[in-house]
Amino acid sequence: MIKTVIITIICAIIIIYLKNINSEFTILCSILAGIIVLYSAFNYVAELANFITYIAEFTGISMEMYNIIFKITAIGFLVEFGAGVIEDFGLISLANKLVFVGKITILVISLPVFYSLFNLVLGLIK
Repeated sequence: MIKTVIITIICAIIIIYLKNINSEFTILCSILAGIIVLYSAFNYVAELANFITYIAEFTGISMEMYNIIFKITAIGFLVEFGAGVIEDFGLISLANKLVFVGKITILVISLPVFYSLFNLVLGLIK
């Protein structure tokens, strides 16, 4: 994590320096810095995916539910990153709309989880 923090600080210094010299490259550099920082987190994501797979197998959770949870998490992170980049462009209203669509997408993708929970509750009541 120290490496990621150092890389992020260096990118921030470069972006601030470019902002004073040529503001046209600032947005491109911000996007590139975001991609670099995200790339540094891929090892952690792979470890997390392996751990969640282990838990799913150990607890007997179906892989369908695991995939849904993984998709929901990935959509959340992608929407957050995209909205941040769009806010960097100064388009806060558009970023808010992206977040709204992301929430709707997460709700739709999570419908099978709600369905399973509903069936479980009905089974307990009967």
